[in-house]
Amino acid sequence: MIIDSSKSLFCAVLILITAGCAQLPSRESIQPSYAIAADTPSTIGDAVGNNHPGLSGFYPLADGVDAFVARLALIDSAEHTIDVQYYLYHRQQTTILFTAFLLKAADRGVRIRLLLDDLSQADSELDLAALAVHPNIEVRLFNPFPNRRFRALGFVTNFSQLSRRMHNKSFIVDNRIFITGGRNIGNAYFSAEDHSEFIDLDVMSVGEIVPEASKAFDLYWNHQLSYPVEDLHGERDEQSLIDITNTLSTYVEQNQQSNYVEQLRESAFVKRLLHDEIEFDWQKSVLFYDHPDKVMNDVSEKSANMSPMLFKEMGEPKQKAIIVSPYFIPREQGVKLLTNWAKQGVDVTVLTNSLAATDVSAVHAGYKKYREDLVKGGVKLWELKPSDLMAIKRKAGRKVTGSSQASLHAKTMTFDDEKIFVGTMNLDPRSLDLNTEMGVLIESEKLSRFLAHWVDTQMPEYAWKVELKDNDLVWLDTVSNEQFDEEPQTSSWRRFQVWFISLFPIEDEL
Repeated sequence: MIIDSSKSLFCAVLILITAGCAQLPSRESIQPSYAIAADTPSTIGDAVGNNHPGLSGFYPLADGVDAFVARLALIDSAEHTIDVQYYLYHRQQTTILFTAFLLKAADRGVRIRLLLDDLSQADSELDLAALAVHPNIEVRLFNPFPNRRFRALGFVTNFSQLSRRMHNKSFIVDNRIFITGGRNIGNAYFSAEDHSEFIDLDVMSVGEIVPEASKAFDLYWNHQLSYPVEDLHGERDEQSLIDITNTLSTYVEQNQQSNYVEQLRESAFVKRLLHDEIEFDWQKSVLFYDHPDKVMNDVSEKSANMSPMLFKEMGEPKQKAIIVSPYFIPREQGVKLLTNWAKQGVDVTVLTNSLAATDVSAVHAGYKKYREDLVKGGVKLWELKPSDLMAIKRKAGRKVTGSSQASLHAKTMTFDDEKIFVGTMNLDPRSLDLNTEMGVLIESEKLSRFLAHWVDTQMPEYAWKVELKDNDLVWLDTVSNEQFDEEPQTSSWRRFQVWFISLFPIEDEL
């Protein structure tokens, strides 16, 4: 019996190892495709115009409802192509509505290319494969797991690559309008949940930058790590497309009277967009993006990385620097850089998540050990409160039920009210060295002051200021003058967990 048990165990282990070593299908039959010409006539593209040679127009999307409405309105107005690239594509209300609009556009002849990172698509694979049956819809997954049944084993057999993901967010209509920023596709990013929400920022762009965004999309779409979903899962039949079409239609019909859909209908933004009343800020800009080879390169190889080029282009601030990063691990070199700026008289402000607000405790464990040195060095450090989302929503005129918590998700920074970066990149090792990222650097005083004004006038209401008192860190509510000697709104157990995680040498993976 002992021998038999040993044999059984050996066979089980062998099966798991074999499963973990599964191979991806051949790419020989995969056909490349590319964006349409940027001067292709388009009603929505022509409406926003491009009478500013060499410049691009930008409009910030800070409100979650407006950010979602903008996407739906643009899908509804598309005449030729829609290119969609996201890290997360959750199976939630907003994603269902978004997909239903994409399908409707495909039915009227618009070509849809949907490129998603494979990490979170296990539950959606069947639906994505069904969508791909449509003659006008293609779906590809980036850096897919070879074994579709035992995905977790991929981390055991090929951790160095599968732990590195496509974090890009790109939405392009008719090669004329482009949206990028921190938002994925899911409820928390678009103010569709009462209990939680990400505070985030996108920019909607027109003009010279859009063909550059399409060039970046094509690079990822045609890369060796992008696979058609049907090659990974197996082709589905026409009935599967009919079934998902009916499911989407039924869902949309049943939710016509929902609170969130009502908010979408009431949005003034869509009316302004469709009547050409959006005032774009026309400025010089540069689109930055990592080459997709980054996920295959050794971490020491920086040729595919956008961050060195971005920081060179941004230069050094002379008077003021504002950095907003929800996941912030500056490492020693970052601490040295920021504190040197402060010593030179630069007003340096950093906003990140508090422990109570963060959705990734491990990242907070990596960040917390740098707080004291940052504050000692003159950096103004703020951490977002989690409990004031209801107030934020009410100020925006949103209907709120139940308790709400906020988490910071915007990734932006501005120097001297002259340049502002908005994109997908956090200031942590994962964004800088492991995942692929993108974003746009805009020479805009208007948008820079938009961020600076919020920091100067509203941030104190929504964040705690971290300071040193008697050589110990304290958290100050600068509105109520309340002081906390421990990380506010957290339990001793949560603080212990973060302390314990901080003991492990995993910073470079965070």
